[in-house]
Amino acid sequence: MHLVRSILSPLAAAALSLAAGRPAAAQQATAEYVRPAVRHLAATSDTVQRRTLAVYRFGASQLAGMPSEVTVADSSGELVATFRRPNTRDAVPMVVDVLDTDITLHGATPAGVLTLVLYGQNDPNASGALLGRWTLGDRQGELRGRTER
Repeated sequence: MHLVRSILSPLAAAALSLAAGRPAAAQQATAEYVRPAVRHLAATSDTVQRRTLAVYRFGASQLAGMPSEVTVADSSGELVATFRRPNTRDAVPMVVDVLDTDITLHGATPAGVLTLVLYGQNDPNASGALLGRWTLGDRQGELRGRTER
């Protein structure tokens, strides 16, 4: 009985090593069976189409950091906004919040955080005149401008 056990152990080990070696060889790919991978381009700011919803223009301000123009757009179902300061070409991104018929915009400027509250601009019947409030750092005031839709 001792002899049978001692012979079976090496035979079992040899059989297992042969069985384990076969699947590894079967998994080697040859060029004729390889399919090319399909590349999906990630959405970037260059590939996403933005649809402009409104452009707000403001009169000249003596306050540094105040925008001359704010653009609100739809980007793949998400509201996005940018602003431009006078005499600059760079658009600065803003965070958009909608509360009932008002739109609140937040952006960073060299003078501090800019917050614009545009009264009634989420109303589809809003007129071209714009009223609201602005806050820039520790300053605040009334906002007047015109809307282009």
